[in-house]
Amino acid sequence: MEPHPAAADQPQPVSTSPAPRLTCYRAAPAGVRRAAQAGQLGVFSGAFNPITVAHVALARGAYQHFRLDEVLFLLPTTQPHKRIEGAPIEARLEMMALAIQDEPAFAVAACTHGLFIDICRAVESAYPPRTQVWFITGRDAAERVLTWPYADPTRALDELFACAGLLVADREGHFVVPDLPAVRAYAGRVHHLPLPSDYNHVSATDIRTRLARGQDVTDLVPPAVQAYLREHRLYQEAES
Repeated sequence: MEPHPAAADQPQPVSTSPAPRLTCYRAAPAGVRRAAQAGQLGVFSGAFNPITVAHVALARGAYQHFRLDEVLFLLPTTQPHKRIEGAPIEARLEMMALAIQDEPAFAVAACTHGLFIDICRAVESAYPPRTQVWFITGRDAAERVLTWPYADPTRALDELFACAGLLVADREGHFVVPDLPAVRAYAGRVHHLPLPSDYNHVSATDIRTRLARGQDVTDLVPPAVQAYLREHRLYQEAES
């Protein structure tokens, strides 16, 4: 499973990036912004190249287990340490919208930035004041965020946890909050997110490889996404 590739490959430093912006692609009919008041918002940022059944299951698990008011699937249009390759941004957004079309509390958006702290700032400008933000992520990505050798770890984590918490799913191992001085103060802002082990084998990389080889991806992507992939012949020559 690849729940959070955008975060997994990069540190999350104190940001100096100007004016991060969200562009809504599919609003949640029953989400936080429709309520016009503060709520619990899960933000699931990733490359979604393509979106998989594991991504959707992770979002549903977070929504139900933590009683969120909305889950926002977020696609960064630029990433500091990774080139955008594979399906075009517009195609990824369309597939994301297709995957969650029957979920009234799920939304899809693009963001000009990929770092968590920048995403927080973009969310602040697009959602009601005092909206509580929770990043939905996997074990490997969370560990990188929490243990990265920042120049000033305390400052970096202070800034992150001032605006958001983490909901962390096990991925290729059980997640344990690192026992580090800069992390201990925020242990209460990091929660384990249960996810059935059935989804551990689902990987966007594997799906792209299968498609490039003309192999079946049934049960690895939502049916509407599979139809879109077939219609647009995505990834069929991307890998060999």
